[in-house]
Amino acid sequence: MKYYYARVSSETQNFDRQIELFKEMGATDRIIFQEKKSGKSFEDRDAWNELLNIWLKNGDTIIVKNLDRIGRNAKEVRECLLDLAKRNIILESIDQGYLNDFLKEKLLNKNANSLAEAMLNVMLDTMLEVDLLKAEWERKELRKKQEEGIKRTFIKGVRFGRSKNEEMRKKFDEIYPLTRNKDASTYISMTKALDIIGCSKAMFYKLKKEKGL
Repeated sequence: MKYYYARVSSETQNFDRQIELFKEMGATDRIIFQEKKSGKSFEDRDAWNELLNIWLKNGDTIIVKNLDRIGRNAKEVRECLLDLAKRNIILESIDQGYLNDFLKEKLLNKNANSLAEAMLNVMLDTMLEVDLLKAEWERKELRKKQEEGIKRTFIKGVRFGRSKNEEMRKKFDEIYPLTRNKDASTYISMTKALDIIGCSKAMFYKLKKEKGL
């Protein structure tokens, strides 16, 4: 069975592109796990832990857009890959597709002697580190361009509209009623609702509680 995992680091980011890629590969909302959590700790990732502890079984595969969705550095990613391999679970990356076969061979078919295994560890760490550094550089460049764009906008005297928080609450008011009746033609799933509103499941229930729904 294949499952898909999407993550961004903050509430202001969205994972539309990740979800879009997964659905192009045939994924449905039922097997896509997504969350807005920092890459600092695995413990705080509710969706990731639900996937690992409840859904995954021997022989399953997790697909991510990029390995940096799993951890911030090569050590974290390698440890995660090794832990998954102990359960005969493989993790595949869309962006680092060239690594997928190598990871399967290294992690699931351990036929190498100790020297070869040590060399493979070095190779894996090197490849992961290069890719993760590249991804980090691309994110920094994107943030830099976004900040420059905002500065130019302010210089031109253009004011931004309502805050992200206000927008999110407004979308919640519009979308929440559509999640209630599964038989209605306008019904949308929880996963789709979270994507449209741009919030986590925890925030969704917080807003629901605030409004007494």
